[in-house]
Parts: sequence; structure tokens; C-alpha cells
Amino acid sequence: MEDYKYGDLEYLQIPLPEELLKLKWFGSFDRMNKIIEMKLNKDIPIALKKRLIHEQAIIKRMPKEYPLTYQEALSICHDHFIDFQDEELQQLQDENAVEWIFIEGKPHFRSDFFDNIIKTRNDYVVRLIDPSKNESRQANFDLLNETIHEIKTKGKLAYHMHLLTGIKLKVNDTNKQVKVHLPVPLENAQIKEFKLLKTIPQYKCIGASDHPQRTVYFEENIDNVKEFYVEYEYVNEIQYVELKAEDVLEKQPDFYLHEQAPHIVFTPYLKKLAHEIIKDEKNNLIKAKLIYEYITTHINYSFVRNYYTIPNIPEYAALGGKGDCGVQALLFITLCRYVGVPATWQAGLYVTPYDIGNHDWARFYIAPYGWLYADCSFGGSAYRNGDYERWQYYFGHLDPFRMVANSEYQFDLYPPKKYLRQDPYDNQTGEVELEDRGLYLDDYDIHLEVLSITKQ
Repeated sequence: MEDYKYGDLEYLQIPLPEELLKLKWFGSFDRMNKIIEMKLNKDIPIALKKRLIHEQAIIKRMPKEYPLTYQEALSICHDHFIDFQDEELQQLQDENAVEWIFIEGKPHFRSDFFDNIIKTRNDYVVRLIDPSKNESRQANFDLLNETIHEIKTKGKLAYHMHLLTGIKLKVNDTNKQVKVHLPVPLENAQIKEFKLLKTIPQYKCIGASDHPQRTVYFEENIDNVKEFYVEYEYVNEIQYVELKAEDVLEKQPDFYLHEQAPHIVFTPYLKKLAHEIIKDEKNNLIKAKLIYEYITTHINYSFVRNYYTIPNIPEYAALGGKGDCGVQALLFITLCRYVGVPATWQAGLYVTPYDIGNHDWARFYIAPYGWLYADCSFGGSAYRNGDYERWQYYFGHLDPFRMVANSEYQFDLYPPKKYLRQDPYDNQTGEVELEDRGLYLDDYDIHLEVLSITKQ
């Protein structure tokens, strides 16, 4: 999709014609593409044309996300779980506990479906043939519990982070210009003392310190450079405040209450759900907490396919009862905005001595406290594991193990890309394009490295 515009993303709200939906969920993507081409050559409404052009890009991506056949997925389960029975995989499908689709009528699974099971199902964790696969998860929980206790005791806590991130291209193109965006920390909210230490090669420009999706930007000839890195350091400081409903002011701000198609949309189902959750509650802090508690107790964590392939992410979560960190954050934001609680996005990396990876969460505004945090996926994990103090902590507060590169959802990069981004909504690990096309995740390897973490 050349010269795509962010405004065109709203056309993802438009439903597909039924004949295309039938083929899509059967997994006949080649046939579907032929029918779309036929329709695009006819005199059809502009809105439908834009929707179909998006769908062509979506169905090109979807099969790549589900490489495992049913038999391959079954073999992985037998290899890793004690006394695994064949019918259990179908049960996991029926419970919506694993991510799969049909490709030409045959089930295919995401490559991380096994990781998803042990991340979310304690009944399978205890059946692991190799229990060490769960050790880092428990170490992470222990670290969070210790950190939360320290923050609540001292009132604040800061960590100094030193990271190296980058990408390595795998494409074989020659004599083409490559343009690369790599995320770097915003200098607001909990992020302080950012220092850009080094880039390889020399960057061309860097986004403003408060740009909502901040990056360093490179332009090079692909024959000369195929690896791009940025090294930086920063301090993340978290402050703790006891939240009291009786202290909430009657007058609350009216910013960040708007819809933002195609995802932050007040659909009939989400309106009904919001009313069911908050009932007649008037206090904004209690409203937000009711929404947080609903999501963390009713929406199961699950890895999902690329967000671009999901037409309405909050409704996807609310209808299916599952979603990853960003999906849950968007559901929280949408429900909060609908009931009059200002809410927005934060995202970047989760960084500890044990792990580094992509992560998303939400912020919401309550006067007189100002901006507060809600991490529904971390809260839901705590709830599932019976850790109710940690569950309650992630309503209003965060841990300091974050690199924040994004403060807005669905915001353009600087300078803007020409071609459709691999993730049009968020930017956690980078974006790449050549002069004639955009690149997708299988076109490059991602490098995320923690050089040091030090408590301040």
C-alpha cells in the first residue's frame, strides 16, 4: 500500500461482503485475493474500495502468522506436557486458549501457541516435562512483588536502564535506499535523563523529545548497511500514591474522551458492556477500577495475530474473552472514554534482568491525582496466580521496568513512512521500508539487549 494515510485506517470499520468473509474464515486467501481484484476493477463505492485494498494487505499477512499444522502443534504438546491427550488440543481450541485459523480448511497455529499455554494456564504448567521452562516466569513474579513492596514502602523507586536495540535485514535487494525507524524513550511522564549514546550507522534525525511515537531515523544504501542499532540510557521513576474515591473531585477534565476509528469506537456491544460494568456509578476512580477489574478477571491473556489484521480490537477482546497486553489496554481505554474517564496509551519495552520484550498498557486521568496507570495484562496475571496485592497495584501504578517510546495509539512516525507500516498503530521494535516497498517482520531480525539495570 503506497502512500497510505492514517485516515484510511478508519475504513477497516466497514464490513466485508459476505462472499469474501466465507472464504476468509475457510482460509482460501488466494481465491479471496482474485475476487478482490475483480471487484476493484468494477465501479464500486470509494469506501468499499479502500476497505478491500486494506483487506488485500491483511490476507497477505495472515498465513505467515500461523505456520504450524495441527499435527505439528499436537507433537509440540506431546513433547512438552506429561500425559497429553490428543483431544486436549481441540479442547484448548474450543476454550479459545490458543490462537489458530483455517488455511484452505485445515487448522494452523501460531508458532508461539505453546508459550501462550504455559503463560496463561497453570493447570498445564504443573504438567511440564521440563519445569525449567517456567523458572524465569516465577523469578519475574518474585521481582515484581519485591519491587511493589519497596515502592509502597518508600513512596517512589527509580531504575537506570542501559539498552541496545536494533534490526538486521534479511532481504537480498541490491542498490536500494533503506529507511529505518528505531524507537527511543520519550522524555516525559516516568522517563527521565534520557541519553542517546551511539547509533550504528550515524542516524539522520531523531524525533522531538515528546513526539508521541519517538524514533531515531536512518537512511542508507542497502549495499552498504544492513544492520541498524541504537544504544541509550535513561531513568524510569515510579511514584506511589494511595488512591481514595472520596478525594476525587467532582469536576473532571474532558480531554481524551474521543473515538478514534477503527478501534477506539463506541460500538453497541461495548456500550452495553460498559453500562453492565459500571451500572449507576458516578465516581470516575471507581468507574475506572470497575472496568480494570472486569478486564483482569474476564479477559484471558493470549498472544494474537498482528493488530492490523483485527478489524476492531476492543470488541475482539470483549466478544472473545481474550487478548494480549495491547488488546486489553485498548479495551480499557475505549470503555473508560465511553463512561467519561480520560484514557490513553503507553507502550514500549518491558525490561528486567530476566527478560526484555514488547509491552503495552494504559493511562487514565483522575483529578486531583493526574495521570495514573492501568496494566490490565500484568494485573490479570496476578489475579490468575492468586496474588491480589499485585493485582490491585496495577490499577493506578506501574513497575519501573519500562522503556516508554509511545504515548499515543495510531500516531504517525517522523518522518512519515511512504508504505504501510508492519504495525500501523504502535511502534515497539522498529519499522523498515525500501524505496519500492515496506518490509514485514519476516524480512528482518530484531535485536533487544539489556546492557545494565541499576537501582537508583
